[in-house]
Amino acid sequence: WLSRGPRVRLPAESIRDQALALAGLLSDKMYGPPVRPPQPDGLWKKVGGEPLEYEVSPGEDRSRRGIYIVWKRASPYPSLMNFDATARLACQVTRSRTNTPMQALTLLNDPVYVEAARALAERLRKVEAHRPLDERLRLAFEHCLTRSPVRDELAVLVDLWQSQRDAAGDESAWQAVATALLNLDETITKE
Repeated sequence: WLSRGPRVRLPAESIRDQALALAGLLSDKMYGPPVRPPQPDGLWKKVGGEPLEYEVSPGEDRSRRGIYIVWKRASPYPSLMNFDATARLACQVTRSRTNTPMQALTLLNDPVYVEAARALAERLRKVEAHRPLDERLRLAFEHCLTRSPVRDELAVLVDLWQSQRDAAGDESAWQAVATALLNLDETITKE
């Protein structure tokens, strides 16, 4: 049964939830009103009628599961739309699966994913600080992908960490590693 399971990208909401969970930011709060994660300015503006206000949810609510995100049909959450979430204008039995450059750009630049990478970097920087670098990078890789890295993968992470540290310091090095790990195909794919 497992040998025939298709390899597919996670649903849009799961990609966001996974990034927040790996960073230790995902809220386990259930029920309640919808949440409003960061969105581009002006997205909710409309012509005529009463103006709509979009205020980003404060504190823990901004990191609740994707299923709780407020959804406006005329202006859906762009991050989820880039990963093929439905616009909910009509009932759909299945979601389409695309692979576009916008998805990679979303993972690199969307405020939610940048915040998740920062938090993950802080976790990686502080955890097991007494261990050697390659061991810490191995643990970071295992944390995100649930498997050990092969020698070449670990060498790439070490090179990335060292080049970023030399250019901008220790915090920047861990931020680069965290961003790279959250952007790997294996991180957002179900095998």
